[in-house]
Amino acid sequence: MKLNARYRRLEERKLIKISMSIGSVLTIWAIITGILGDSKSIIFDALFSMVGISLSGVSLFVSNFIRKPDDENLPFGRSQFEPFAITVQSSVIIFLCLYSLATSIMDITDGGKVVELGVALPYLITSILGCFGLWLFFKNKAAKLESEYVRIESTEWQLDALLSLGVLIGLSLGYFLKDTSLDYITPYLDPGMVLIISILFLRIPAQTFIKNIRELLQFAPDDEVEERIHNAAEKMVLDQGFLDSLVRVAKTGSSYTVEIDFLLPMSLSAMEVAELDVLRQELYDQIKGSFPMWLTISFTTERKWMI
Repeated sequence: MKLNARYRRLEERKLIKISMSIGSVLTIWAIITGILGDSKSIIFDALFSMVGISLSGVSLFVSNFIRKPDDENLPFGRSQFEPFAITVQSSVIIFLCLYSLATSIMDITDGGKVVELGVALPYLITSILGCFGLWLFFKNKAAKLESEYVRIESTEWQLDALLSLGVLIGLSLGYFLKDTSLDYITPYLDPGMVLIISILFLRIPAQTFIKNIRELLQFAPDDEVEERIHNAAEKMVLDQGFLDSLVRVAKTGSSYTVEIDFLLPMSLSAMEVAELDVLRQELYDQIKGSFPMWLTISFTTERKWMI
């Protein structure tokens, strides 16, 4: 089902605001718990949430900004700001993971630290259940809205949930190892969990970073939309007796830039503009979707104007 652009925009804004509000409450709780329990992993959890809230605010701003009409300074639209903002988001998360990785290694080499489970338990249980529920909620909404912003929010809640789960497992293990022959491992569990989680977390923001860098550099999207455009152009070549076609497709954020050039035989050089416009409309009807598209369709009898 195709969604109205205005409805999608309003839903994006509402969901991001919900995410920021809940995230703020959990972040404050995590900071207090991390300080009281002297837990590096819970403080990392709080920092991760804090960064997520800040980046959600950036998403909210960019989501509004790119909807503004073109002007003389941005004649080709503002869609490039969407992958730019998401690239910045991903970069910050990658940096946070690398920073946490480095500090956890330093803590391990310094002999680790013991964290009391009792102080952290209420926060961790609430965080795990809440974050997993919010991850599923935002994941479902992202699929319905086909929104990259909401998908990023769902990813952040997923990472938050897994982080809290990892911290709980580590602290619980330390509790059960107390006063046993393996008690010496306990101080290394908290920084050890941060190290493991930091490494595991790197994959998702790294993939998002690469995807959006490709969009900023205007790589071909290699998706179902591009395939549909190529197929429609090839079909028109066969149906109309054209000699060749050249299709260029780039995706920036949710917007597609499409240029299609057709090479006509000299026998069709006298076609009227109105006839060509009929073909343009026919092709547009085959490739249009719920996404914004900057479409250029040209016809020529000389191959040099296609290159």
